[in-house]
Amino acid sequence: MPAIVIIVLWIIIKSIKIIYRNGKLDLKQEIINLLFLVSVLWIIGMTIFPIEIGIPHRYGPSNNFVPLSSIKDLMSHSYFMVPLRNIAGNIILFVPLGFMLPLKFNKFNSVLMVGLVGLLSSTFIELIQLWLPIRAIDVDDILLNTLGSMIGFLLLKTFKRIYQVSDKHKQEYSSTIRGVY
Repeated sequence: MPAIVIIVLWIIIKSIKIIYRNGKLDLKQEIINLLFLVSVLWIIGMTIFPIEIGIPHRYGPSNNFVPLSSIKDLMSHSYFMVPLRNIAGNIILFVPLGFMLPLKFNKFNSVLMVGLVGLLSSTFIELIQLWLPIRAIDVDDILLNTLGSMIGFLLLKTFKRIYQVSDKHKQEYSSTIRGVY
């Protein structure tokens, strides 16, 4: 709910700015800005203000400072949805950030730069969770979130290459058609 309020306020503020700029609007950039904002709010909402689904922790959350320890424990779980939800969920959570960062900021043009932002963002969130009563810090979350941001970057690069190849074929086809007629 707070995310929806923030997005609505953002749209109102942007609309007012457009009116005062005599209607000048870079629609592509505004969509990128909105999607970047949504991706950041989604990460904050899911990590700091999560909605607990399923059975609550009976003994409270436990911290994990040993890399790959919780992933190993999850992989040995008898019900496949538990590791899928936790491992895939942590990866997917940061994919939009990795996708949107290079679109929003030109300096994030490598998988390592985007991975570093993912690492720092996830570490910051985990440190905040250390002080929240129903949350726990897990170093594996940091690893999975970082991987997710890197996957998002690689997806963006893949989509850009597909678009470039498709655009090149369209141009070749157009010039071929013009040459025939």
